[in-house]
Amino acid sequence: MKKYSLLLFLSFIFLNGLCFHAYSAENAVAGEEAWNAIKTYQFGDELTPLIAVELEIRRANLSSELQAEYAAKLASFLNDETTYAGRQFVCLQLRFVGTATEVPVLAEYLNRTEDSDNARMALQNISGEEALVPLRKALETFQGRSLAGIIESLATRKDTKSVPALIPLCDSEDQAVALAALAALGAFDDKDTLEALMKSREASLEATRLESLLRAGNLLLKNGNASKAKAVFDTLADIKNPLIIRQSAFDGTLRTLPEQEQNVLVYQWFFEDDTAKNIVAASRLKQLSQSQFDELFDKMAEMNPRTSVVFMEIAAEQQNEKLMANLRKTLENGNEAERLTALRALGLMGDPEAIPMLIAMLKDKSTQDEAAEALKRFSKNAVSQPLIQILDQADLRIKALEILSDLKCYDAIDPLIVMAQSEDSAVFVPVIAALGKICDPDNSDIPRMLKLYMASRSGAHRENVERAIVVICENISDPEKRADILLNHLRTNDGELTNAVLVTALPLLGKLGNKQVADILFPHLTGTQPDLQRAAIRALCNWPNADYMDELWKIASNNASREYSQWALRAYIRVATLKNDRPESDTLAMLQNAMKLATTNSDRQLCLNRVSTVRTMEAVEWAAGYLDNPALAQAACETLAELARHRFLREPNKEQFDPILIKVEQTSKDTQIIESVKRSRLGM
Repeated sequence: MKKYSLLLFLSFIFLNGLCFHAYSAENAVAGEEAWNAIKTYQFGDELTPLIAVELEIRRANLSSELQAEYAAKLASFLNDETTYAGRQFVCLQLRFVGTATEVPVLAEYLNRTEDSDNARMALQNISGEEALVPLRKALETFQGRSLAGIIESLATRKDTKSVPALIPLCDSEDQAVALAALAALGAFDDKDTLEALMKSREASLEATRLESLLRAGNLLLKNGNASKAKAVFDTLADIKNPLIIRQSAFDGTLRTLPEQEQNVLVYQWFFEDDTAKNIVAASRLKQLSQSQFDELFDKMAEMNPRTSVVFMEIAAEQQNEKLMANLRKTLENGNEAERLTALRALGLMGDPEAIPMLIAMLKDKSTQDEAAEALKRFSKNAVSQPLIQILDQADLRIKALEILSDLKCYDAIDPLIVMAQSEDSAVFVPVIAALGKICDPDNSDIPRMLKLYMASRSGAHRENVERAIVVICENISDPEKRADILLNHLRTNDGELTNAVLVTALPLLGKLGNKQVADILFPHLTGTQPDLQRAAIRALCNWPNADYMDELWKIASNNASREYSQWALRAYIRVATLKNDRPESDTLAMLQNAMKLATTNSDRQLCLNRVSTVRTMEAVEWAAGYLDNPALAQAACETLAELARHRFLREPNKEQFDPILIKVEQTSKDTQIIESVKRSRLGM
């Protein structure tokens, strides 16, 4: 898989233009040094020179002369003095600027095993007859996977001259070749192609044959040959074929007919016991005339159950007045699928009379999700009070809170704040979470939430309220302003922050930290009041970024309190591994120092878990050093499995990485990690 890593990366850059953020227009011309870097480039080397070359080549789109100039310059590197990685880069660029002049040298490399795929893709993308000649010739000599690639390229180019050679390959003993040939024939609609695709194949090839025949039928229809297309679709509609093929075939049949004839079939298919026809009929229902629709509605009881379900939903969208009585009957007597559909339909209709019925359905686990989704389609004014009235019912509370949250029902805030004071975690946890979703960071909701917070019990109750307030304030786009609204409402009328308020509120303010909060807490870090010092240290440990990681390290390494030291160390590990601009080697050194300072296995495990953010081989090797430590081996396995997911790190370093991953497989007790590592070793 190594050979594809650069190809995919550079393709992404080329197609999306990401590099323009890093290079100004005047730097878009690469010097000879950058061009010469192609010759010696190896996977894992610095990409800057190649990116500079690629940016310069972009200008080739301005004129055919420039295109030819760059293509020739690129082709000059297709020789044995250039590394494989460099030749791959050249072939990638020739996909975009190659001309007929480069075909001979690409044809030469097409016949070299190592470079064949790269040369083939370049030839595939060079327009004109000249590039097709070596691809056709390769049909005679290539085998296996390489031949399958040639077939795919010729199909992509829709090269009709290759069809006589492709047809016999459908009978190849090499299944990969036969599959590629059958898939390729779907790009053509001539007589010989259709005859080949009409011929049944062994089970392993049949799905590909049917898909290609379907593509050929669609191509016939696109080219104006409706009668031949219909014959193809009729063949594909055979009951023995897979549902998805038959469904597409019936849809194709409709497209070969005038609209009036289409509507006749759509009407008929609602009453037939054929799933494929039912699905297609349902997808075309909206094209029927109103009179046809009304006639179908009156005969809904005669429909196939599958189609009556779909018909009911569409009738609801059209606000059909006859539907409500039918829905009530369905909810009482229908099967589970019909009842769920009736619930969706009630939501679509938006009739307030349906709200009590839908709320009652929240009690039934088989219908509660659909009932909840239906209720969310109503206006908040219509559903707020009915939902608030059922919050005291434990079996309805969670779904009611979900609906109130998703609709942001402000009427629910005051009742929820009262409920949030409950001592029962089964009540206060979901209620407080709902408040976090409903409330806004404004002068109406924040004071109410702060009042709840200041009155909250220390421990889980306060932590839940704290978390909800943070969620609310994160709706303020500027992180530097998130704490300001809290400070405004925590101050006295004289603008003071009392010690009693700070002892409770500093940990919360720390989670939204800004300079104003820092100025408040720093004097208390070394103060003489134990409660204030504790709150200030907790606030610093809650800080959302790495601005004060040096202060955290000082506390972790020098504070007399083991509890404070551990808080600070864990916070240091967290913020050190947040996204940053420092060299990854520096971050790794920070984690290594933290590991030396750690006194508990839980802290050591945290170090190992967070090193997964340092995507270097040094980090891999450091984590691998703990695979023999019984207390830390599982954390090391988890981190190494995560690092192995990154191809840019894994593939260029397979020789060092694979033995480590084998040891992870032997050490890990987690089947998911073992499977992930196996997939990584296979290049997946």
